[in-house]
Amino acid sequence: MKILIIGSKGMLGQALVKVFSAGNEVLAWDREEIDITEAQSSNIKIQNLRPDLVINAAAYNNVDGAETERELAQKINGYAVGYLSKTCKGLDIPLVHYSTDYVFDGTNRKGYKESDFPNPVSAYGESKFLGERELQKNTDKFYLIRLSRLFGKEAYIASAKKSFVNLMLDLAKNHAELEAVDEEISCPTHAVDVAERTRYIAESKPEFGIYHAANVGSATWFEFAAEIFKIKQIDVKLKPVPASRFPRPAMRPQHSVLLNTKLPPMRSWKEALKEFLISN
Repeated sequence: MKILIIGSKGMLGQALVKVFSAGNEVLAWDREEIDITEAQSSNIKIQNLRPDLVINAAAYNNVDGAETERELAQKINGYAVGYLSKTCKGLDIPLVHYSTDYVFDGTNRKGYKESDFPNPVSAYGESKFLGERELQKNTDKFYLIRLSRLFGKEAYIASAKKSFVNLMLDLAKNHAELEAVDEEISCPTHAVDVAERTRYIAESKPEFGIYHAANVGSATWFEFAAEIFKIKQIDVKLKPVPASRFPRPAMRPQHSVLLNTKLPPMRSWKEALKEFLISN
């Protein structure tokens, strides 16, 4: 199968390229090869390539930056997804696109199913929800996969933000005491696991629609950090603090656990985190 992966230098993109490379012809494209916000040029390039599947892992991921760069976030996360969807519909091929737990408002402490209606509380969440709507409006052959609190190998892109895992490890090198927000419950998820779940979907070909791909279990940022230090056996005093301790421009959902009700469960986030930290 000829597979086009867009956003191949990002954290998720790298994992996708690695996971899909076995037995497939993988075309790994990033900004140098395609600008998904340019509808005409990207359409021509994809038409010339004639892939069997397009996977879009390109995204604007700066949650706080989106509050002041709302138009840019909507352009990349929203309207560009519509352009890709139209191209894939014209070629009669499926499109895989990724969204986020941040499309939900976080008021449901029981977690969110695939069928729950989004209600984002930030500009970033709004831009991702726009992408979801553009996807569903412009093609019927789509797999919309929502992610949560991704960790993994750092992106090759200079502008990419550091993952929470590596941020904590870096801070621990120079600080005996650290603070972490003991709020905002979500599901830490390994990028490799998301890539493997994506391949499972692409090969098993379930019904087109929305799927949640998050490791089992949930945690606050404090609990996430504590597990990182526990696995790496780092002696650092970690203090739980409220979100107000670190004021940020964008609101975050307080409880955005993604419930997977349509596919076999993924492994626990603690198991995935341990594998990642031991192998890196």
